[in-house]
Amino acid sequence: MSREHLPDYVVVNDDSSENKDVLRTPAESVVFPLDEETRKVIRHLETKFDQAENCGGLAAPQIGYSKRIVVLAVEDDPELKKFRPDLSDTLPKSIWLNPSYKSLSSDKTTDWEACFSVDNFSARIARYTEITYEAWTPEGEKVTGQAKGFLARLIQHEIDHVNGTLFIDLVPQEEWVTWDELREIRENG
Repeated sequence: MSREHLPDYVVVNDDSSENKDVLRTPAESVVFPLDEETRKVIRHLETKFDQAENCGGLAAPQIGYSKRIVVLAVEDDPELKKFRPDLSDTLPKSIWLNPSYKSLSSDKTTDWEACFSVDNFSARIARYTEITYEAWTPEGEKVTGQAKGFLARLIQHEIDHVNGTLFIDLVPQEEWVTWDELREIRENG
């Protein structure tokens, strides 16, 4: 891939961040066959994901594109399991277009979430514990499956992005904590 300029993260609580409306608006569905603009969005999203540290998922609106595209991956990582004891299901790096999910029951698990599009805040968010998902690959192949635990959380978080929802929309502001506060909470166990 030629070296294209990668867009910055769109950050909802950063006054200097542009195009913040894209984070609060449901993204446009992707149409097949893919046009060159959509292919560019996929390239930018995948490259940005690959360059990020501690990134389980990234959605096109997070880098300014109103497209229903996400990239995500969950590895069987002992370091991650320290903070995500419900990490059981894994997923190799995957690019999904027009993703959706459904809960398999009303059971929810509450855990910490953070996001590149919300600077310096985390919160405990309740998410469905087990879901089914459906999406399409860039090649137009349908992907379906079930996920539980941390992978289910990640899928819900990323699909929320293409639906115009951020994790901070799911809890009152008084329940948000700064990243330093979260580090202290985790250190003091």
